[in-house]
Amino acid sequence: MRVPPPTIINGFSFIGRMGLMDNTSHSSCLQKYYKEHQSPFPVDLAELSHCVSLACGFPGFKAEAGILNYYHMDSSLGIHVDESELDHSSPLLSFSFGQSSIFLLGGLSRDVSPTPMMMHSGDIMVMSGASRLLYHAVPRILRHPGGGILPPCLSAPPSTDDPNQLCSPSDWEVCELYMQFSRINMTVRQVLEAGGSFPEEGDKMGKRMTQGDSYHSVDIETQEAEEQGLTKRIRTVTQD
Repeated sequence: MRVPPPTIINGFSFIGRMGLMDNTSHSSCLQKYYKEHQSPFPVDLAELSHCVSLACGFPGFKAEAGILNYYHMDSSLGIHVDESELDHSSPLLSFSFGQSSIFLLGGLSRDVSPTPMMMHSGDIMVMSGASRLLYHAVPRILRHPGGGILPPCLSAPPSTDDPNQLCSPSDWEVCELYMQFSRINMTVRQVLEAGGSFPEEGDKMGKRMTQGDSYHSVDIETQEAEEQGLTKRIRTVTQD
């Protein structure tokens, strides 16, 4: 992702440098899951994920890994497949906050023309079954409907909060300002099959899939060319 120079607001110079953060399995861009790197999953996020997955017919879903993507207005996310988890039968949950985006949902191969759809603040997407391993991308961030004005729940401090994690008005002001020009997407995944365990470091199961082993195999030149094609197609859609 392209990230602009850091913006200093009340000493929070990191706010403009946010890009990608992972939780629990520390997979990051390397997409590795190791027993040695496992950490506790946030209880509140696990509960939210359980409620969503239960409503969608997946009562056994267990939140084991999470990734946060921070998008600025000029950011994008290239075409890819979330296939590094050891279990693909469980859904992938996606939560969006802040500004809107265009989401492209493709097929099992890169030559399938993607379907564009809008993702707004508060939207939840569940990729399960046949859609779990579909190609997808985020080529463009757009202003939230209404000129970028955020919903009330994101534009003012909550009336009540966890007493152990109080958010001061000044801290909330920084977050509110950040959200007016950014989008945050949070994905939650189940890594293991029921009863499974994380592989130890060095175990081949824990290593990232190679091009030959990948469910979706493609050369890098083809990938770059198709990402450029996706950008051209989405520009045509937005101009229409």
